[in-house]
Amino acid sequence: MTQWKHADFKQAQLSEHILLTLEAGGYTACWVGGCVRDELIGRPVHDMDIATSATPQEVEKLFERTVPTGIEHGTITVVIDKIPFEVTTFRTESEYKDFRRPEEVTFVRSLDEDLQRRDFTINAIARLSDGSLVDPYEGQVDLQRKKIRSVGDARERFREDALRMLRGVRFASVFAFEWEKSTWEALLELRGNMAYIAAERIRVELEKMIAGAQPTFGIKMLADSNLLATSKINWTTTQLQHPMMQLLDRLPAQPAELRWAALLQAFGVPGEQAEALMKSWTFSGSFAKSVSVLIRIDEAMNKVNESDDAQLRLTLVRCVLDHGRESVKLWIQYRDHLQATTDDSADLIRQASTWLKWIPVDTPRDLALSGNDIVAALKRKPGAWLGIYIRRLLESVALGHVQNERADLLKALEEIDANFAKDDSR
Repeated sequence: MTQWKHADFKQAQLSEHILLTLEAGGYTACWVGGCVRDELIGRPVHDMDIATSATPQEVEKLFERTVPTGIEHGTITVVIDKIPFEVTTFRTESEYKDFRRPEEVTFVRSLDEDLQRRDFTINAIARLSDGSLVDPYEGQVDLQRKKIRSVGDARERFREDALRMLRGVRFASVFAFEWEKSTWEALLELRGNMAYIAAERIRVELEKMIAGAQPTFGIKMLADSNLLATSKINWTTTQLQHPMMQLLDRLPAQPAELRWAALLQAFGVPGEQAEALMKSWTFSGSFAKSVSVLIRIDEAMNKVNESDDAQLRLTLVRCVLDHGRESVKLWIQYRDHLQATTDDSADLIRQASTWLKWIPVDTPRDLALSGNDIVAALKRKPGAWLGIYIRRLLESVALGHVQNERADLLKALEEIDANFAKDDSR
């Protein structure tokens, strides 16, 4: 069995079985792309993609369970023991349409022709079943030199698919590599073609970059190149000096909301605008809302003087009632990573965690008094006032001023009603 130091043993074993099955059928087969690259630089290997001279139809005949996930581009997913493996036929690509899609894909039998169409030399290394490497573009040398260099002429590669420029930035950021001079010059010359790339494809690359070890390195490249000039925010060097940007690399990659919130705050995007912006980048509605809420909570807490415990606690309680307990927990985690090393900041995080634990109720249904009970007790018709009264009861219980018992709530309700009437008379 071919030795893989950085891949899951079962995944490596099953993928080798696929290679050997293809070879037994008379075809050439190899591992190619990211799995080979990551193994060579000592990074965890995830997807073990396979390339072969067999056509999709020939692949399907050799394996019991297959899924035609991208058959028009030559990709068949082979499933063994519930583990999927992408098997793609060697191919060449004709002229590209709108700097995004090839007009035509032609299947070929030659591995060399297949490697010739790939984006960067570090991704154009193949590994055969005997463990030997096929590396016609000296990708191993570039891995050692820590260089991002295109396969062949960089301008041709970037004209074929403009997204390759952003992929290069992502690779350079995640691996801490530098750009080979002519490849970077080609990026600067053709960066305007990014306007043709769909927001979803851009978002996927940005997600991977922001999840890397040094996202600020990639952001600096975006600022230096102005590669995303057509996006909704300006990726400029000014934002690199923002305190939040300086702390971005210290945040964990998961949960992803932490880094995205810090990034948007560094770019001066307020919480009320964050959700719409992230949706325009094709993030899911739930993720966009989660990031927006995180920024909103941070904004609310930052408006309060840290020495004013009563107001801080009230603000925290209101954030729980407005956005939910889990969102406030996420904010505490966020601030715990971003906080300065001063005792005051550390005390605030500890105090906020304690206050959160003390909150006994956070939704109207948790109250020992229902809306119907309130209407009956005050003998009034339901209206907008009811929501206000419920909210005030919730805040009182959450702050520990009133016990969540029916008798206590009814007494507090009388005071709320009296104060409400007094306010109306003014």
